[in-house]
Amino acid sequence: MLLAVVLWLAPGQARAFPDEPYSLDEGTKAHTKRFHIMGELGLFAGKLEGDQRSIIMSPLIEMRLQIAYSVLFQVVWGMAYANVDREDADADNAFRIGNPYAAFHYQGKKGQFSYRLGLGVTIPAATLPDDLNDRIGGAAQSAYTLAAALRGNTMYWLWDAHAVSVIIPIAFERRKPSGFLWGAYLDTGAMIKIHDNNNRTSKTDFIMQMVAMMGYQATDWLRVGSRFSLVLIPKFKEQNTQLAVEPYLRFGKDNAFGSIRLNINIDNPWGFSFDDRQVWGLRLGGGAAF
Repeated sequence: MLLAVVLWLAPGQARAFPDEPYSLDEGTKAHTKRFHIMGELGLFAGKLEGDQRSIIMSPLIEMRLQIAYSVLFQVVWGMAYANVDREDADADNAFRIGNPYAAFHYQGKKGQFSYRLGLGVTIPAATLPDDLNDRIGGAAQSAYTLAAALRGNTMYWLWDAHAVSVIIPIAFERRKPSGFLWGAYLDTGAMIKIHDNNNRTSKTDFIMQMVAMMGYQATDWLRVGSRFSLVLIPKFKEQNTQLAVEPYLRFGKDNAFGSIRLNINIDNPWGFSFDDRQVWGLRLGGGAAF
């Protein structure tokens, strides 16, 4: 039985696996497109607790290099700018860098099915000020918290200050000749606090991120669909559960693309997105393969 599973998973036609709706799908010749660069800008503006008005701009860049027939190396790095304006205080601004995330993936394809299994780790570059007033409710903390919130808390490890995370990503996709595409993605791991400036109470938090995706290739250059995500951090009381839905449009062909996504948080702490004092996220993306 074990031998049968191993043989089934052996890569038939390797390719760069499209784990996100905006990712490039190279078909059967991934080895001819070894390098990908992708990016997005996440945006949110709204009124949160009390009289606080917040504007968040969060760029994210991703690079992928296929280093062997079925091995992919991935790097993701995000940044965030926050402008926090309160009626009883001066406006506060902060630009923060996130934690770079690097991962190796084993990937392959069998018929209509694609799969990937990897191991990733973050570098603890995200930091918060030592001053308690700046750290609790200040623009620096808002930059990290809302950069995650506008993405439905997915990839929370990018924004977890003073921490190292170890993540195991697993992904499956099925593409039908009719143009329909389904995907299931599971990321599990541990976020390990390395400094007391981190706002989590536990030294180590388990995180599980589950995403389901469906899409339809409406034309040669346009894909429409939606993602449904659930992020669980059981011991982190303030952020222990976040459910979100994200409709998207992806336009372009094999070597270049653009995308528009709207993240709608459904439940607490950040949903429903369009209620007063809650968070939504507009995500504008694009990329190319070389």
